[in-house]
Amino acid sequence: MIVAGIDPSLTSTGVAVVRSPERVETATVTSKPPAPGTETVRTRFERMEKITAGILELIDDADVVGIESPAYGMRNAGKVHDRSGLWWWIVGKLEARGVPVTEVTPPSRMMYATGKGNAGKDLVLVTAAATYKQAEITGNDVADAVVIAAMVSRLAGQPIELREPAQAKMRALEKVRLPTEMDLASATNY
Repeated sequence: MIVAGIDPSLTSTGVAVVRSPERVETATVTSKPPAPGTETVRTRFERMEKITAGILELIDDADVVGIESPAYGMRNAGKVHDRSGLWWWIVGKLEARGVPVTEVTPPSRMMYATGKGNAGKDLVLVTAAATYKQAEITGNDVADAVVIAAMVSRLAGQPIELREPAQAKMRALEKVRLPTEMDLASATNY
């Protein structure tokens, strides 16, 4: 089973594809906003469309995808409406292709990576780089995507960690639900 993890962002989306426990491909899909004062509904839509196309190209043959759920409580993050739109754009395209999708909350991702549900991004980055040496982790977004993919892989019965995570990390999986067996069995790749 090929598992993908996505940490969606309007500027730097992290993507991880688990092809086997020893082979985790990573990438970043980047996007720059239009020049100040030139943004329109059309440019915002085209930007989300381009980001999504880049993601789908990277995970084209995934059997199941984990995606970080929106973090609406982030007070310092801008473009909440557009970030939510991007999330739905990605999920909608995956669902239209028949690819099962599961959500991973930011606290669950942080806890699985570090054992703490409120860990900072840099701690997640360092811990993920040390744990998943089979993945090229180039930044925070990729680290998050790798952790998400690792969580979904473990839930699917194909863990990529060399050893069993600590109990605190395993508790992070309690709130993550894989799509039903029927959804996983009927997943088609395009």
